[in-house]
Amino acid sequence: MKTIWSPEQIMQAAAMSRRSFLGGAAAVTGGLVAGPFLPNAARAAASGDIQIMAWEGWELVDELKDWREKNNVSIEVSAMGNQDDVTNKFNMPNPPAFDAAEYNQGYSDLYIDVIKITKPLDKAKLPNYSADNLFDVFYDKPTWYRDGKLHGVPYAWGLNTIVYNPALMEKPTSYQDLLKPELKGKIVLVDDTLVTWPVAATLAGFGAKFPNLTKEEMAATFEHLKQYRAQARLISLTYGDVVSLMVSGEVLACFAGWTGIPTETAKQGVKTEYTIPKEGAATWCDAWFMPPSVDNEETAYEFCNLAISPEVQAKIATRNAAGVVSSKAVELLPPETKALFDYSDVDGIFKSSPLLGIPPLESTEHATYADWVAAWNEFKAG
Repeated sequence: MKTIWSPEQIMQAAAMSRRSFLGGAAAVTGGLVAGPFLPNAARAAASGDIQIMAWEGWELVDELKDWREKNNVSIEVSAMGNQDDVTNKFNMPNPPAFDAAEYNQGYSDLYIDVIKITKPLDKAKLPNYSADNLFDVFYDKPTWYRDGKLHGVPYAWGLNTIVYNPALMEKPTSYQDLLKPELKGKIVLVDDTLVTWPVAATLAGFGAKFPNLTKEEMAATFEHLKQYRAQARLISLTYGDVVSLMVSGEVLACFAGWTGIPTETAKQGVKTEYTIPKEGAATWCDAWFMPPSVDNEETAYEFCNLAISPEVQAKIATRNAAGVVSSKAVELLPPETKALFDYSDVDGIFKSSPLLGIPPLESTEHATYADWVAAWNEFKAG
């Protein structure tokens, strides 16, 4: 029997994401603007309407215009404000007939094992999902592939780490450097629990255990983080606000900031950089999945397949200052996007900063997600 979360549990699982970069998102409908046609990947079976849920800016409507027009495909997009939008949409007895949606890797166990809202995928219908096209860390790994079944198609990834203004402060080599007296009131934290919690746990000495910390260890994590809260100007609600604060010079560094921030500040004439301190960074990876209620399966397969084609990967990563999962896409990236990450050592990046999940929904041994949410809210209020 499918597990159905209560409304209270669903609300507990709401988490703001780096993809809601500039704030709230609105629904987008229809087949929109232009992108490349990929004749080798297209299949005649793809046609008709599909409905997807995606982060704003990640819908692929630009990149797939020619494919959509050639195959008479119309895409209706429901934009996500946070991951809970997806959880709430499909965690019901009769979910709506959406064809694909995005999810952060932190929710893999929840979506695949607990509430069971991911439809196992036929790899034969995803020719771009191959060891030849994907970096090894994204191919048949337990985060998305288990018990011989593929549940999600990894799509984009990135890092959250220290972002700073090199003209106004020294390059930090440790999170401890953010506690220097001259930076009092000049750093900012972000209300992004998917990255702030694991970084905080690492700094408190519990990184190897996250997300399975005891209540005492969780309390110690937030107690340790208080020194950074005391140092910060504020806890920002969005990364868009962080960009504004760094452009204005009100803050000089962001604790666990998204690596796309330098791209955004550069558009406004301010150079910022990201650096990975000795404690490491927090990694994220989003994937596409099909819910069991998928209505146009063949077109949904083609959509997901094209999402990881080298050409589309290069374009969507460039637009959003993200990492590509396709090794073949690297050579198609413009220099500034390619320079965001060390593609010669993707395995090393994920070994030093592995993908992590969220705390358990229920546990008698470890602090639950509800415990973390309550502690985080108390931390922010303090």
